[in-house]
Amino acid sequence: MRCYNKATVIGHVGHDVTLRRTKTGKPVVNLRIATSERRRSGDEITTWHRVVLWDHLAELADKYVRKGQPLYLEGPLYEKEWVDREGVTHRSVEMSARELILLGRSANGAPARRAPRRPAEAPGEQARDGEELAEVEEEIPF
Repeated sequence: MRCYNKATVIGHVGHDVTLRRTKTGKPVVNLRIATSERRRSGDEITTWHRVVLWDHLAELADKYVRKGQPLYLEGPLYEKEWVDREGVTHRSVEMSARELILLGRSANGAPARRAPRRPAEAPGEQARDGEELAEVEEEIPF
C-alpha cells in the first residue's frame, strides 16, 4: 500500500520572516502560522503550526511575507526531536512547505498569485517531471 503525507494550512504569519542559511549556504525560513477555530461555546481556539521553507520559497518569503499576512501553505509533515540544554527530549510536528500562496493583495494592490515551485531559467524550460515551468515576472514573482 502506498502512503501519502500532505497537509494544507491557511492562516496568518505570527512573526516577521528571518532568512537563514545552512552551513552549505542553502536558504531556509522558519514560520509560525496561526489558525483559528470558533467552538460551539463561542470560544475561539488558536493553533500554531511550524512551517519550514527551503531554497527559492525561503527567498520569496524573505522578500514578500510579513507578520499578520494570510498564507496558503502545503507540504508534508515531519516529526522533529531534539534535546534541550537540560537534557530534556522534545518533539514537535513541522510542515516542509512545497507550495506557498500569498492570500489577499500584494503590496501594489494587485491580487496575490501563486509562488512558483522553482525558478525558470528560460521560458518554456522543462522541469524534471516533464511539467513546463512558468516564466517569472521580476516585480511580482507570485
